Amino acid sequence: MATRPGLLPVPGAPVEREPRPPARRRVGPIGLRRLLAFRAGVRAQLAHACLLERRPPERFGFRFDTAARLFGVTGCFYRKYFRVQCYGIESLPAGPFLLVANHSSRVLSWDGAMVVTACLLDAEPPRLVHGMADHRLMTLPVLGAAARLIGAVDGRRPACEDLLRRGAAVLTFPEGVKALAKPFRERYRLRGFGHGFVHVALATGAPIVPVAVIGAEEEAPLIANPAWLARLVRTPVAPITPTIVVPLPVKYRLHFGAPIRLKGSGGAEVVARHAQHVRAVLQDLIARGLAARHHVFF
Repeated sequence: MATRPGLLPVPGAPVEREPRPPARRRVGPIGLRRLLAFRAGVRAQLAHACLLERRPPERFGFRFDTAARLFGVTGCFYRKYFRVQCYGIESLPAGPFLLVANHSSRVLSWDGAMVVTACLLDAEPPRLVHGMADHRLMTLPVLGAAARLIGAVDGRRPACEDLLRRGAAVLTFPEGVKALAKPFRERYRLRGFGHGFVHVALATGAPIVPVAVIGAEEEAPLIANPAWLARLVRTPVAPITPTIVVPLPVKYRLHFGAPIRLKGSGGAEVVARHAQHVRAVLQDLIARGLAARHHVFF
């Protein structure tokens, strides 16, 4: 008996798939994931840098977790706001060294922060650089406390020598606080150098690395420096600028010079001659950096 043939399926019309919604753009200047990855990278670099010192830096007030967070902030300024370019950073010595730089970033010291951040993020291996600050500024309740937490120390000779003998890197501004009161028309003209850094270099044998900071002297043009305000806030200077808190978005350029190794006794004439030599080398490095710059902001 023949079976009834089954019905053949009717071919249906092709089914169109719904288009996928476009991927959402991450909110923020670099995206949340990239920001978290950047912060993790900063933390790893800082951990590596701390291992290079023969004695933990906590004895001066350094705190790793707080420093990692603060370097995350300065790192964002370094990469995105000031867009820092480094030249010659590969010439940094492997052991202890003393960075000598020009200073003009007013009270908040963005120039020092950018030099320290450059050595942490772009040096190989990464280095934790201890800034030497004026002891009067280190006594301030906010700025002084924050500076200690990221590794800065009171700018006295024994502390600096102790750090260098333990394998650390140190940043100093031999012009001192008088550079903060320099008028805009005298930008990039070095004031007289103190001699303390020469005594430290001779006592420890640490090489000196000159650093020309290009950009900082246009970041916060000086309007006034009233003595009465300095007395009121108990600081050596009280520079008033149009950008007291948020600096102008200048482009920083950091030029690291060849290491200088000082020799000789600690006599007054020898020390003065060494200080003049380092100052002349740094002034020449600044002049060459300015000649190579195309624009203040780009």
